[in-house]
Amino acid sequence: MATAISITRPNISDRITVYPADDRFAGPRPSILVLPGGAYREHPPHEGEGYARWLAGIGLHAFVLHYRLLPERLPAPLEDTRAGLAYIRDGDHGLDTGPVGVIGSSAGGHLAGLVMTGTVLSTENGVVDPPRPDFAILAYALADLDLLPPVAVEGLLGDLVSLKDELSPARHVDASVCPTFVWATAQDPPGLPNALEWARALAEAGAPVELHVYPRGGHGIGLADGVEYGGRGHKVIAHEPHTATWTAACEAWLRAEGFLAAEPVT
Repeated sequence: MATAISITRPNISDRITVYPADDRFAGPRPSILVLPGGAYREHPPHEGEGYARWLAGIGLHAFVLHYRLLPERLPAPLEDTRAGLAYIRDGDHGLDTGPVGVIGSSAGGHLAGLVMTGTVLSTENGVVDPPRPDFAILAYALADLDLLPPVAVEGLLGDLVSLKDELSPARHVDASVCPTFVWATAQDPPGLPNALEWARALAEAGAPVELHVYPRGGHGIGLADGVEYGGRGHKVIAHEPHTATWTAACEAWLRAEGFLAAEPVT
C-alpha cells in the first residue's frame, strides 16, 4: 500500500500529500494532481486519499492538493492548482515523473477544467502561460456555471458573479486541450448535464474525449466502493458495484492514450 508523505513548498506549504506509485512499478511514472470536490467548502477524503490510493496502485504518483476553500474565493484555489502542477513538474519531491495529469470531482473538477483549458481571469495580473496538464480525468465535474441554480452560483462566487462566464471552463475549450476522460451517473442532477456539456465541448473542438454515464449513484460517489477515508465522510459513501467499474474503464483509457504503458515489475 502506498505511503503518504507530507510536502512543504512556498505558496502551497502543507497543502500537498504524496502517494508514490506502488513499489511494483519501476522507472519514470506518470503523475497526477488530485483535486477533491466538496463545493469549495471541504475536501472529502474519499475523493482525495481514496483516489490517490487507487491511482498509486495502478502505477501513478498521486499528489492530493488541499486547495484553499471558502471564505477565500477564486482565483485562490486556481492559484493553488497551478502551483500544484508546477510543483510536480519541478521535481523537488524526489520522484521520477513522466506525464502529469489532473483528476477532479465536482468543484475539484471545476478547477481541473480551468487549468486544462489554460483559463486566466480578467481580474488576474501577471499570469502568462499557466501550467496545463497532459491528461485529465473529470468526475461529475462542473463545466458551465449556467448549469447550476443561480443561488448556488451566487454562493460560490459572491461579488465575482460577473465572472461567471469566464469561470465556466467548457466555454474555453479548443483543440489544444489535453485528452480527457469524463464520467457521471444518470442519477446526479448537477453531474450529468455538466458531463454531457464537457463531452460536447471537447468533441466539437476536436479534443480527445471519452465519456461514461452510469445508471446508478448520486453526486459525490467517488470510487463508488462504499469506503470512507480519513475516519470521516461528508456523507454516507454509496456502494454501487457497476458504477465502481469506472476505475477499470479509466485505467484502460490511460493505457489506450499511452499515459500508463509499463506493467509492474515482478
